Amino acid sequence: MDILHVTNTDIISDSRILKEIESIAAANSEYNVIGIGIAQKYECNKNILKNIRLYSLDIKSIKYKSLPKIVKKILETFELYFKIIIFTNKSKIKPNIIHCHDALVLLLGVILKIKNKAKLIYDAHELESQKNGTRKFQSKIVIIIEKIAWRYIDYLITVSPSIEKWYKKKYGRKNSDVIFNSPIYIENNLSNDKSYLRKKYDIPINNKIYIYIGILGIGRGVELLLELFKNKIKNAHIVFLGYGELKNMVLKVSESYDNIHIHDAVPHEDVISIARSADVGLCFIENVSLSDYYCLPNKLFEYVFSGLPVLASNFPDITMVVNKYNLGKCCDINKESIYKAILDMEQMEELPKIENKNLYDLSWKAQEKKLLKLYEYLQLSRITEEI
Repeated sequence: MDILHVTNTDIISDSRILKEIESIAAANSEYNVIGIGIAQKYECNKNILKNIRLYSLDIKSIKYKSLPKIVKKILETFELYFKIIIFTNKSKIKPNIIHCHDALVLLLGVILKIKNKAKLIYDAHELESQKNGTRKFQSKIVIIIEKIAWRYIDYLITVSPSIEKWYKKKYGRKNSDVIFNSPIYIENNLSNDKSYLRKKYDIPINNKIYIYIGILGIGRGVELLLELFKNKIKNAHIVFLGYGELKNMVLKVSESYDNIHIHDAVPHEDVISIARSADVGLCFIENVSLSDYYCLPNKLFEYVFSGLPVLASNFPDITMVVNKYNLGKCCDINKESIYKAILDMEQMEELPKIENKNLYDLSWKAQEKKLLKLYEYLQLSRITEEI
């Protein structure tokens, strides 16, 4: 059976897509998995690993920096559609299942579904029409795309229960499942040096280390955390691990305050090893969009499988997971609430213990099981229709 994954991102470096592709290919040697995305370095890459083929296409309109963003995005999308259709024709790729990642390639998925009489999966990595930074015009376009495509979608995948409910309420009933963006948990990675961050930044043993992992950008609580650790929290240290528009600001502040540190971004597979040498993971997302409010961010799972308790945003799905599995505390995203939550953590004689053996439902193994089950369902329904 041929399976095609399509995305408007660089498929070579998209960890969620790669996890799904590798899980599907490993489950059945008769699954031929092809992934097509955009080359971020303007070159075409072809990686072959057993029954996996990954292609990154050169989209020339990405280079048109002088165009308005919306015009540039439209050109990129049309060029991507055109090149994927040409590429699949020339390569004689006739998928039985098409797995679309995010809304921009959804209509392409519909075209390829009709052309190949295939099954179509819509994998919404966020609440696509309600993302942070999405303008009203862009949101309306995404909603139109999803409405047109909805009747052609055979299975919906979302990343949180609230997003799944939103889609069904908005467009109607659909076979669906929630697949968390959990990290792949490798037992051997847990032998790393738990004093790594203390040694690197010369942090005293009696001072807790709070770690922030992820994008250093607006809407992530970065500025609030900097203010607190500059002015109010003196006996604890914070380490920022990531990249983004606020990186230079964090770097500048870290040069003036001994308890604020910034770590260079690292490969995804090294994140858990570094996180394990901290004491508490900070998972703060601001309520700047409905997608953010309903999110279950991958860094929450990275902290958990690093064995760290968390301080997290008091949002519905995050709070549900944190409370259900006793992962730490949630609070509102303002200076006073975060300060109080950190003080509570500081006053604990012993932090909550995170036991991986109790977290199977959150693990990638559990997500993989759901993913493979839906693929088996689609394969069976395809075969049944052909009889």
